[in-house]
Amino acid sequence: MPIDTGTLESWAQYESGPIDSAKRTHSRIQKELQSSETLAHADFDTYLQGSYANYTIVRASSDVDIVVQLTDMYYVDLSGLSPAERDHWRRNSGDPDYSWHEFRSDVVDVLESRFGSSAVDPVGKAIEVEAGKLPLDADVLVCADHRDYYHYPNGYHSGIAFFNLNNTKIVNYPKQHINNGSTRQSSTSNRFKETVRIFKRARNYLVDNNELNKENVPSYFIENLLYNVPDGRYTYNKQDRVAKILRYLNSTDYSDWTCQNGITDIFGSGPAEWNTRYAGRYIDAMVTLWDNW
Repeated sequence: MPIDTGTLESWAQYESGPIDSAKRTHSRIQKELQSSETLAHADFDTYLQGSYANYTIVRASSDVDIVVQLTDMYYVDLSGLSPAERDHWRRNSGDPDYSWHEFRSDVVDVLESRFGSSAVDPVGKAIEVEAGKLPLDADVLVCADHRDYYHYPNGYHSGIAFFNLNNTKIVNYPKQHINNGSTRQSSTSNRFKETVRIFKRARNYLVDNNELNKENVPSYFIENLLYNVPDGRYTYNKQDRVAKILRYLNSTDYSDWTCQNGITDIFGSGPAEWNTRYAGRYIDAMVTLWDNW
């Protein structure tokens, strides 16, 4: 039988408390970075990203994702330009005075001085800051501007770039993700984000019952998957909605879908892409859960 209405209502629930705690965590880290003499010479922006920013958080204990974005310089992808445009860009560009690696090192120093070195773990793509002086644990992603050029000088997608432990550049577009999610929320009569929460809490249920490995089904990709489902599947009745979405996902080739940012692919072999095999296992597990509830 289908998942009962009471469970779906519970899984759809939005909790304002964790969002408020995330905002206070961001404000505190932003204040400490902006007031530091170490970073006084740098132009940067800070903002929330991820489930807290998108209002799709389902577990209050989740770390807060905070972006610290250097705007003094930018990285580029010139592959979309003609040879003449690439030459034009090179003639008008020089080496930056302040790199992402230097900026990240300075951010680590400030966080350690303000929150204590024992509370800060800089190893990994994000700097982990433990709660104590903060309402919630935080993952601070230090990045720089990125321009994905398709025409020079003014045709480009604005994103962020950072480097992993193998010094591989990773590019993403968090602001487009947030904006497009808000647009989809409106076009589905405010049903998109609660549906994401339902599917994420169902994932957690399956993980808790050893039906899935959470590492293979990140929340980010669940949201991207549901973003591609047509608006017409987001019906008023939650049982009808979930059934229609599962039928659509179970009968559709989603291998060429793009992320919620509208720019990058969901699936592929890159460090910021998903595996269709994991997506298929998640959808199969969801269908089984729905049928056997």
